[in-house]
Amino acid sequence: MTPRLAIKRYQGDHQPHAHAFAQLVLPIQGGMELELAGRSGTRLHTGLAALVAPDCGHAQQSEPGSRFLVIDCAADWLPAPILDRALRQPGLAIPPATRQLIAFAELTSPDALDQHAPELTRLLLASLDATAAGSAFDRLLAQVEAQPAGDWNNAAMARLAGLGLTRLHLLFHQRFGQTPQAWLTDLRLRQAQLWLGDSRLPIADIALRVGFSDQAALTRAMTRRQGISPAAWRRGQRLPG
Repeated sequence: MTPRLAIKRYQGDHQPHAHAFAQLVLPIQGGMELELAGRSGTRLHTGLAALVAPDCGHAQQSEPGSRFLVIDCAADWLPAPILDRALRQPGLAIPPATRQLIAFAELTSPDALDQHAPELTRLLLASLDATAAGSAFDRLLAQVEAQPAGDWNNAAMARLAGLGLTRLHLLFHQRFGQTPQAWLTDLRLRQAQLWLGDSRLPIADIALRVGFSDQAALTRAMTRRQGISPAAWRRGQRLPG
């Protein structure tokens, strides 16, 4: 089977199903809840992908406005470490090299994706295979991105990653040019903007969902860092008419 690549949007709930080929789901924007083989759901997001093994029953519920790069391929395309890890746990942390390839695929026309699917699939799988075991820092990022409302002070992040506080700060500056808490605030604001643009949830509820203590805290953070309030940002996303 020649690999197939496509940018997809999933609407609402998809009932349990399976297919004979492997499927790699790489979020571009937003996320989804994915249930594999009856196990409790895993939330995919831009830091966490999933590999659905051949003949594995699965169901999903996508967040509004989400988009995904989806690769369908035969099992023999998969590096053994990736397949082994997928059988043990559904989530695959998306390292920076893979994110760059996802961005490239998003800018590529559907015809070009079809034409170069084998080459791009090899590159994507190789980028995941290079960190298939996942560094402690990448696992930390994936967990925080999956649960932005958690109590993520610096000590909790360092403890989860098995790092000292100095090393934690150094890694964040090397990867993002930010302190851990500045990165966390920006992550929460990005998540809040997804909900503001794609849902009708009250702003107070969105604030709590993404980890702010209340609506006022979200408003202060968004106004300070982006120069606009959540209410004004939401109004700007509405189409005229």
